[in-house]
Amino acid sequence: MESAKEGAIKLYNLRYLPLFAAYLILGIFCIKLSYWVAAIVGVVAVLFSLALLFSKSVKWGVALALMLTFCLGFGLSALELHLRNDVGLSGNAQVTCRAIEVEQQGEYYVVTADELKSGGTYYGGKITFITQEKIAVGDDLTIRGEVSIQKLSLESTYSALEYRKGAKYEITPSEVAAKEGTPPVDYTIKEKVRSVLVREQGERAGAFSYAMLFGDTEYMESTDKSAMREVGVAHVFAVSGLHVGVLAAALLFLLRKLRLKDKYNVFIILPLFGFYAYLVGFSPSVLRASFMATLALAASALGERYDDLSAISLAAVLILLVRPLWLFDVSFIMSFLAVLGIASLASPIEKALLRKRVNKKLASGLAFSLSVTVALLPVMTVVFGKISIAGVLLNLVVIPLAAVAYILNLAALLLTLMIPSFGAVLHAVGYIPLFLVELSKKTADLRLTLHYDFSAAEILAYYAVLLFVGKYSLAKKKVKLIVGGMGGGVLLLLLLL
Repeated sequence: MESAKEGAIKLYNLRYLPLFAAYLILGIFCIKLSYWVAAIVGVVAVLFSLALLFSKSVKWGVALALMLTFCLGFGLSALELHLRNDVGLSGNAQVTCRAIEVEQQGEYYVVTADELKSGGTYYGGKITFITQEKIAVGDDLTIRGEVSIQKLSLESTYSALEYRKGAKYEITPSEVAAKEGTPPVDYTIKEKVRSVLVREQGERAGAFSYAMLFGDTEYMESTDKSAMREVGVAHVFAVSGLHVGVLAAALLFLLRKLRLKDKYNVFIILPLFGFYAYLVGFSPSVLRASFMATLALAASALGERYDDLSAISLAAVLILLVRPLWLFDVSFIMSFLAVLGIASLASPIEKALLRKRVNKKLASGLAFSLSVTVALLPVMTVVFGKISIAGVLLNLVVIPLAAVAYILNLAALLLTLMIPSFGAVLHAVGYIPLFLVELSKKTADLRLTLHYDFSAAEILAYYAVLLFVGKYSLAKKKVKLIVGGMGGGVLLLLLLL
């Protein structure tokens, strides 16, 4: 892990990984711009690299590598968009595939399938279709019909979600033949877990616990889901740092009890992270959290200092090199903004609260909740159209209880699978999810929300202020307070007017 003691650029310590991540992100983002605007952004990126070079902050090799990273980001995203939208199977065809997701809607079945093959050729990407034929997960399908590519729009949240799920094709079937097959391993495991949770905790609590473990809210009641989204606590279902951190801490505790050294623990925990990421579908949030947790464990094992900003940057680079267009996915954006908010703002907020003689645990909880809310505020208004004021305080209760429910559910579930009599413990744990749902509903009824539409310029200004007042800025404390106070005052006026 890099040291934070390398030189300085004006107000900030220079770290190479964040610089490379920023150039890669900027290059990818240019795919969304017109050619002229993208060219201007490219020129600015080159000029900034040269400015770093002539200020002797970086060497020629680093400056050149930054420019190449920008070009790499643009090239990878352009290639990915071309392969996604313009290359593949289309027209009338007969295809074979395997059903991996089946959702019944009245008398119809909405099916997603993988292992797509036509005319002896395998095609990457999943295919979706609607049929009245009864289909089960794992069925081997033969379908004839009109195949088309689902074009990826960088402006559409739904389109980005389909891209993340790997859904590339759709077919309007004229004939569908299904033969019983073998369900995927992840589906079999998750269905077994869900059946145990529902048996011991009931449909409602079991669906909540299942969503917490795997990030899948399909089986939850719609009123429960909408209430938790309304008050801004639905993040407990996005398997992320909260889940991976709790899992890592529990595994590390057990391994240390077995007197295993940290340098060996990382080789045990890493495959478990990989398997868990497979079960939850390799979402951006779980990949980011797994990468960062692995880096933290590796730093501890090697006796190196863990630098959170470099870890966040490396996680972003690794993910975007493989899936560059995830940059436009709300899940990716919110996951990284949330952890950046915690890394940059939580410590200064906690110190400020402690100076006001606030209880340490309360100060820590408030700092965590406020830093996440502040970091995500513009994105939440763009995506959800509103901000929940009560949600900031509600997170003080939800986050620790969700962490407790997660680890207790996991432990009780594993014990119940081995020794069925432990089902009574799993049943008792189910009361925590029910409490969280009811608390969210009561809070949602208060209707404490603000509505505001941020413009692109306002979003840029907002994050520029956060960057300036965060812990990575070397500006004087008084200057930070003045800038932060003025920025907060302007924001409050905009929200209230």
